[in-house]
Amino acid sequence: RPSSRAAFLFGWNGNALGRSELERVLEETNDLLGQTKGPFFCGDSNNNRLTAADVAWAPFLERYRAQLPCLHASLEPDSPTQHPHLHAWYDAMDNHVPEY
Repeated sequence: RPSSRAAFLFGWNGNALGRSELERVLEETNDLLGQTKGPFFCGDSNNNRLTAADVAWAPFLERYRAQLPCLHASLEPDSPTQHPHLHAWYDAMDNHVPEY
């Protein structure tokens, strides 16, 4: 059984989830972020602030950024061309949230 911290990367059999499944998750997350008016999951460009939603998503998205390229070549969650809204979220977290 995989670690609970990697539950969204591996199935119960211990094998990595398939590329198509992970691509679907990235596309849905990118689309969700695209529904907001700023880089974060909640809020808009006027109150460009981190919220509890971003804090909840951060561990999963950081693990994706670190491990997905290792599991499936060229699967990059922070790609500005493949996932522009996720890229904006990573950029905001890395460059505009000093605590992060």
